[in-house]
Amino acid sequence: MRLEELTWPEFDRIKEKFEAVILPVGSVEAHGRHLPLGTDVFSPVEIARRVEEKIEGRGRDVLVAPPVWYGHTFTLNVYPGTINVRPESLRMYVGDILSELVSEGFERIVLLNGHGGNIYPLTEAAEDVAELYPDVEIWLINWWIDFREEILSVCSSQGHAGEDETSVILAIRPELVCMDKARGRKTRTPVRIIKKDIGKDLFPDGVNDDPRNASAEKGEAILEAVSERIARLILGEE
Repeated sequence: MRLEELTWPEFDRIKEKFEAVILPVGSVEAHGRHLPLGTDVFSPVEIARRVEEKIEGRGRDVLVAPPVWYGHTFTLNVYPGTINVRPESLRMYVGDILSELVSEGFERIVLLNGHGGNIYPLTEAAEDVAELYPDVEIWLINWWIDFREEILSVCSSQGHAGEDETSVILAIRPELVCMDKARGRKTRTPVRIIKKDIGKDLFPDGVNDDPRNASAEKGEAILEAVSERIARLILGEE
């Protein structure tokens, strides 16, 4: 069920029946020349939709909150269209959302994250809230990391705007993907280097992987595997 589609009396009447609240969080940033800027939001929003569908199919309910669109994306801010939010701003903003959800009586909140730069601010926001509310559980799910095994059973590689992400967007929003412009390669540094415009080195053209083997079929398999695992976790089936 979608939070934004309920009236307040409807919400107040049924809020106690939900197993959890899912809050998708992403980023607006460059994803190569072939993927849309909203890739990191489209993915967790679709996963959340599928989780909701699977849980409802088992006769139970989960609430999906509207997504947080903007994230911390220092590295990719070198590319046009990337909207970078300072980590402290994201931490405070998400922390306020979490606190409000807790005040409504929810004791399990799932941060379904679609962007790597959000991990530390989201962790800190969750810790801030957990410190104040000892009975509350906040789950931080980074879908491409936590379910890497499932993803690599489908794709030969993972990476920013790479085979896995491109496949997922081909399954979700194929009309936004320009596969004729899909190209890239893996780049690595021996240690983490932080400097302005490092994104040009780490993500040439906004990519860090080869996306050319992506397909909608692979994306569908990834979405199904990841959403099923999350549904099972929420329902305590594993």
